[in-house]
Amino acid sequence: MTEQDHPEAVAHEGHRFAWIWAVPIAALAIVGYLAFQQLSQGGPSVTVVFPTAGGLKANDTKVKYEGMEVGSVSKVALQSDLHTVKVQLSLDPELAGHLGPGTRFWIQGETPSLTNLSSLKSVISGPFIAIEPHPGDAAGSYQGLAQRPVNAYDAHVTHFALQTATLGNVSRGSVVYYHGMSVGRVADTTLETDSDQPDGGQPHGSKFRIDIMIDAPHQQLIHPGTRFWNAGPVQVAMGPNGPSLAMQSLPALVEGAIAFETPAAARHDPPAKPDTAFTLYPSQDAAEHAPGAEAVRYRVVFPAKEAGGLSQGAAVTLAGSRVGTVEDSALRWDPQAGTLAVTAAIALDPHTIALTDGAHWAADPRPQMDALLRTLIGQGLRAQLAASIPLVGGKTIALGFVPNAPAATLGAGTPPEIPTASGTDIDSLLANVGGVVGKIDAMPLDQIAAEIHDATRHIATLTADPALSRSLDHLERSMANAETITREARTQVGPALDAVRRTAREAENTVAAARRLVSTSTLAGTGPTTGSVGDTLYELSRAARSLRELADYLDRHPEALLRGKGDAR
Repeated sequence: MTEQDHPEAVAHEGHRFAWIWAVPIAALAIVGYLAFQQLSQGGPSVTVVFPTAGGLKANDTKVKYEGMEVGSVSKVALQSDLHTVKVQLSLDPELAGHLGPGTRFWIQGETPSLTNLSSLKSVISGPFIAIEPHPGDAAGSYQGLAQRPVNAYDAHVTHFALQTATLGNVSRGSVVYYHGMSVGRVADTTLETDSDQPDGGQPHGSKFRIDIMIDAPHQQLIHPGTRFWNAGPVQVAMGPNGPSLAMQSLPALVEGAIAFETPAAARHDPPAKPDTAFTLYPSQDAAEHAPGAEAVRYRVVFPAKEAGGLSQGAAVTLAGSRVGTVEDSALRWDPQAGTLAVTAAIALDPHTIALTDGAHWAADPRPQMDALLRTLIGQGLRAQLAASIPLVGGKTIALGFVPNAPAATLGAGTPPEIPTASGTDIDSLLANVGGVVGKIDAMPLDQIAAEIHDATRHIATLTADPALSRSLDHLERSMANAETITREARTQVGPALDAVRRTAREAENTVAAARRLVSTSTLAGTGPTTGSVGDTLYELSRAARSLRELADYLDRHPEALLRGKGDAR
C-alpha cells in the first residue's frame, strides 16, 4: 500500500463581526436610549400614605393641580398596619423642584348636589388626588389627607369663619347665597375646641365652627358688619299682617344653605379680611335685628306677673318702629321688698333713629342716646310691655308716652335703667274681659234659663187655646167691617162737604156785602145803630169760619161721621 498525498490545510483569518447581530444590538441601543430619555426627562415618582383608599385605582386615578392633570396613580397597596394605604404617584416633570416641605396631597371628590349637575358626572368618574405644591426637592414619602384641608390655598376663593350654637342642616358643600345667587360654599364644619383646657384642647360642645369659601370677586360683598344666617330651614313668622312663610330654595331645604346681607350703614366700610369670624344667626329676622357693635345697652324692670312671655330676641319699639332687641331677661327676687321682678337687658340701635340738621351719631353713641332718652323721659316716655300680635303674640317692649306719668329720670347704673309703666292697653282689655266673664259667672244663669223655659211654655199653651183663635177671627172681621164703613163714608161725605163749603162761601159773601152796606149807611147817617149790626156781622163771620173748619176736618177724617170727633189730637 502506497502512501497517498493529502492536501495541506490552509488556515484563514475569520470575520470579527457578524452582521446578523446588528439588528438586535440596534434595538437594544434604542431601548437604552429611550430608557435614558425617560429617566432623564420623566417626572418624579413619590409615595403618599392615605388614611383610606377613597376609591383610588392604579393606572386610572389622576393627580390634578388647578384643574389640570399633572400625574397619575401607578400603584395602590394596603399597609401592614391594615389601617392606611400606600399610593405610588407618577408626576409630570414640571413638578420637579416643587415637592418640597409643606407639599400636601388629598383625596378630592364631588358631593352629589341638586345645584351642581356636573357633580353627578364627577361622582361617576370617581375621585382624584389634588396636590398643593411647595418649592423644594421631593421627599421620600408624604402623609396624605382624606379630604380637602380647610386652609388649602386657592387663588380664586377667600375663607371666612362662622360660629353658631346650632349647626342645623348646614354641612360640607352647603351653598352660600347672596340675594339668591350662589357665591360660595361650606368648606368644613367642626366642633369648637378650647385651647385653654388642661387636656390640650378637647371639644367642649358650646359652639360650632363653619368654614366657608367665597368665590372671587364676591368676597368684596362681605364687610365687618355683614350678617349671616341659616337659610336652609323654612322660615315661618307671625306678623301684624298674618302668618308668613319663606324658603330659600328646594335644594337649600334639602342640603342646607347660608345667606348673608350687609346693613346699609356698614356697606361703606372696607371689605372684611380673610379668615374673619362672624356669627351665624338662626334666621333672617334674627340676623337683621341683632345688636351691632354700635348698640347702646339699657335695662328695664317689670313686675313678674306682667312680664310673662318676654324672651330673648323680642322687639323693642319706639313710636311703633323697631329700634332694638331684648338680649336677655332674668327673673329676680328681692328679699327685702318681697317682690319678684323680671329684669330685661335691651340693646338700642342708634342707626334706626335719624338725626336732623345733618347731625350724625358719634363713634361712641352712648352720650347722645342717653341725652335723647332723658329728654323723652321728661316728656312722659316709659317702657311698657306689649304684644307683637294682640292676645296671641309674644311679649315685646314698647317705648311710648304715658299721659300724666309721674316724674322720672333715666336711672343710674351700668347699664342705665329706663323707667317703666304697667297696664298696657292689651292688659286693660284682658282685665275688662276678665271682669265681664266674672260678672257672667256671678249671674243666676240656671234660674234665668228656668224662667225663660216657663214663659215659653205658657206662651205655647196660650197660643194653643181655641178661644184665642176665635177672638182673633172676630177681631179680623171687625177690622174688615170698619174699613168698609170708612170707605163708604168717604164716598158719601164728598157731596156733603161740597155743600158745607158752598154755604160757608155764601155766608162770607153775605157778610162782606152787609159790611159794605153798613159802611155806606153810616157815612150817610141813615143806617141803623152800628153796634147791633156789627155784632150780627161778627156772629155771621164766625159761623162761616166754623163751617169751613168743619169741611176741612171731615175731609181729613171722614170716619168722624161714624165714630165722632173724639179727643183733640
